[in-house]
Amino acid sequence: MQLLMQPLASIHPGPPSHITVCTRPFRAQGPRIEAERLGSKLLVHNYGHGGSGWSLSWGSATAAMQLAFADTGTSPAGRPVAVIGCGALGLTLATLLQQAGAHVTIYARDQPQQTRSFRATGAWTPDSRVALAKSLPSTFAHHWQHMARISWHRYAQYLAKPSHPVEFTPRYILSDLPPDEAEAAYLAADPIGFAHLRPAIADLHPELQDFPPGTHPFPTRYARRVPQLTFNITQLVHLLTTDFLQAGGHLETRTFLTPADLLQLPQPTLFNCTGYGARALFADESIIPVRGQIAWLPPQPTCNYSILRGPLNLVCRRDGIVLQLSAQGEATGYQDPNELPDPHEAEQALRHFRYLYKQP
Repeated sequence: MQLLMQPLASIHPGPPSHITVCTRPFRAQGPRIEAERLGSKLLVHNYGHGGSGWSLSWGSATAAMQLAFADTGTSPAGRPVAVIGCGALGLTLATLLQQAGAHVTIYARDQPQQTRSFRATGAWTPDSRVALAKSLPSTFAHHWQHMARISWHRYAQYLAKPSHPVEFTPRYILSDLPPDEAEAAYLAADPIGFAHLRPAIADLHPELQDFPPGTHPFPTRYARRVPQLTFNITQLVHLLTTDFLQAGGHLETRTFLTPADLLQLPQPTLFNCTGYGARALFADESIIPVRGQIAWLPPQPTCNYSILRGPLNLVCRRDGIVLQLSAQGEATGYQDPNELPDPHEAEQALRHFRYLYKQP
C-alpha cells in the first residue's frame, strides 16, 4: 500500500498579491491552422486553442510552418516572414521559424508579458477546452495527438535550463470518491461536451499513484499523485523572448485593426497568432471566450506541488502560487468575455484553500 503521511510544505494564506483574468480562445471545431491568400501575401492562421495554447504550441507551430511552405516546396531558410502576436503561439512559432533559418519579425500590439498567454495557469493541459466532441473534424484526433507529442518532446528540452522555465512537479488529485468514480463524475458533469482526448497519449503520462483512505494527510478519503509538467511562465516567456532577440529576431509594436492593415507589411508570408484577438481582427465569431481568473499568492520556495480538489485548482509555480476556482468545472467562464477581476471569486478561492489546509 502506498503511504503519504508526511504533510506537504504549508502555504501562507495571506491576501492575494494580485488577480489576473485570461480569456481563452475556444473554437468548437478546434484550433484554426489554415492558409489563405491575402492580396499578394500568404496568410497562415494559427489560433483558437482554448485552454491548451502553451501545451500544444510547439506542435501547432510545426503544423503551421509546414503548411506555409508545403505548396511551394521551399524551405523557410533565408525567407523574411512575419508573425502577428507574441503570446504562446506567436513566440513558439517565431522560434521555430528562426531555427529553420527564416528572418523573423514579430508584430504585436502588446509585449509578451502583457498578453493573455502570460496569465495562463501554467499546467500541461493539451486537451483543455480544445474542441467540442460533437464538432470534431474526422482527422482532428490524429492531428491533435501529433501536436501534443511534438510539444511534449520539445518542452522536455527545457527541463534542464537553469532558470527552470519548465519542470515536473507533483500534482495531487483529491476526492471523497474512489478514483474511477471521481473521473466518471467529472466527465458526466460537463454540460458543454468538450472533447477529452488524453487517453490517446497515455504513454506520455507518468504513472499515477493512488493513496486509499488513511494513507495520506489530506482532508478527503482518496488522493492520487502524478508528476505534472508545469510552466513557470515568467521564466519561460523571458527565455523565449531573449533567445529570439539574441538570435537576430525583431519584435515591433504595432496594432492591426483590419486584415487589410496586414498588407502594409513587407514580408510575403504572414502567420496569424493573435489568439482571442482574431475574433475582432478577422471578425471570427467561431471564437468563444472562456474566462479564467487567477488569484495569486507570492511564490514560496519550499512549495513545489499542485492540488486539485473540487472546484479549487492550486498550482505552486516559481513565479507565484495560482489559486483558480472552477465552480462549474470546465464550463466555468464559457461565453464570458469579461476580463475585469472579481474579488468575490478570489475570496471564494481563498476559502477553499483555507479549508484544504484547515486554516481559519
